[in-house]
Amino acid sequence: MMEYSQQIKHSNTDEWYTTEESVRMIIPHLHRMGYKKILCPFDKPESNFVKVLTENGFDVTYSHIDTGTDFFMIDNLTDYDAVVSNPPFSKRQKILEKLFESDVPFALIMNFNGLFDAKSRWELFKNNKFEILVPQGRMHFFNDNNFTNSPNFQSVWVCKGMMDQQICFQEMKS
Repeated sequence: MMEYSQQIKHSNTDEWYTTEESVRMIIPHLHRMGYKKILCPFDKPESNFVKVLTENGFDVTYSHIDTGTDFFMIDNLTDYDAVVSNPPFSKRQKILEKLFESDVPFALIMNFNGLFDAKSRWELFKNNKFEILVPQGRMHFFNDNNFTNSPNFQSVWVCKGMMDQQICFQEMKS
């Protein structure tokens, strides 16, 4: 059986990139909380997460399975103030489990559809503090071929330790 990270590496449908506009949405929350040292565990140097967060004064460490770093093997998540990324959709359950277990603040872009439909994920959210940042409109994504995807579902920021309210609504700015 293939390890989770190898499955991610070989999945064509999980490799969609986040626009600068979507990344900028989380910056005021990171600043307000005083987070400075950010881990982007599903990102390469050219990622908008890495570029935009660095441009806004954060100390960013990035990693990606393609560069040899397996998120599921990182033991020191608490060395960072927060984890911020757009993780592979197909592994969101295991990623959330690891983050909640580590007790590190995080902000992850996720598909809102089905977020609570699996019994184990429902239990995970029921038993842990979390917040949701809901953008106005749909987020857009792109791939290596610069094909833009405006999915027919709502994407949200699923967070822990980022906001004062459990559900926040925010306009997206260009």
